[in-house]
Amino acid sequence: MSSLAVVVFGLVSAGLAAGQGAKKPFAYAGPQYVITAEIGGSHSFIVNVINLSDFVIVVQASDLIYRGASERYYIGQVFEQEHQDTRGEPQKYTASVLLKGQTFTGLTVLGAFRELDQIEEMSIRIGAKRFYLESLEQVYFEQLAAKIGELDMKKGNPAEALREANIPEIGKARSPDGTSEWDRDWQGLLNAEGVNPPRIIQRLDVTPTDEARRANVHGKLRLNAVINRNGGIQDLKVLKGLGRGLDERALDAVKNSWVFLPATKNGEVVETNVTFEIEIPPSTEAKRP
Repeated sequence: MSSLAVVVFGLVSAGLAAGQGAKKPFAYAGPQYVITAEIGGSHSFIVNVINLSDFVIVVQASDLIYRGASERYYIGQVFEQEHQDTRGEPQKYTASVLLKGQTFTGLTVLGAFRELDQIEEMSIRIGAKRFYLESLEQVYFEQLAAKIGELDMKKGNPAEALREANIPEIGKARSPDGTSEWDRDWQGLLNAEGVNPPRIIQRLDVTPTDEARRANVHGKLRLNAVINRNGGIQDLKVLKGLGRGLDERALDAVKNSWVFLPATKNGEVVETNVTFEIEIPPSTEAKRP
């Protein structure tokens, strides 16, 4: 089996509630595209892209990036789209979508998202430009959605079509400036080979066994697995264990309760070999003789 090798230490869960703050929708409207993004769940966005141009564009899940209040950046992983690959095998995810001119598409973008109630900046890259979406109050977003419903996709003149639908320009577009500063903020989201590594969106902590508590055994286990293109976990094994029943408990926990999103590269979902760690905390019980 051929697979990319990626090391992903210290992965954290994104399947948790995002907090109680307001989660505003986002929108961009310009001469070529109208883009909207709404939070769909603890690890998803509902994104609509309207291509007013005459050109075919490519939209990739990894082109959606936002910055949280902590200054940390988060990246889209895959689109949730069931389809069959070239061999007729069922697939749950895709990494890119082709959108013809004067058409639109609705997409569910999955990722290891956090700080969903504290998004400071949201952007989507299309071609050589990055489009920065503006956060809107819900009432204004609903008004915009109604106007989008009146948009004449076949007008031939995108600017005139926006004017007739009474849609103002929203957000901004930015082109690369020829330096690495353009993408400096999110350079660490892909690895050196350009792979968007698999990410965990759900995990349960591994509880110590009674034997480990009595012996006060704790520390980090290192595991290795193949994450297939549907996010399935295969060939899971312990590279560095702790014994006292902890290795078996960790394997069971990962197999039965962890949810991975698969890796992507160059607009395709790929099978990936990953190494990750699980930390077992010290027992709070006094060590027994």
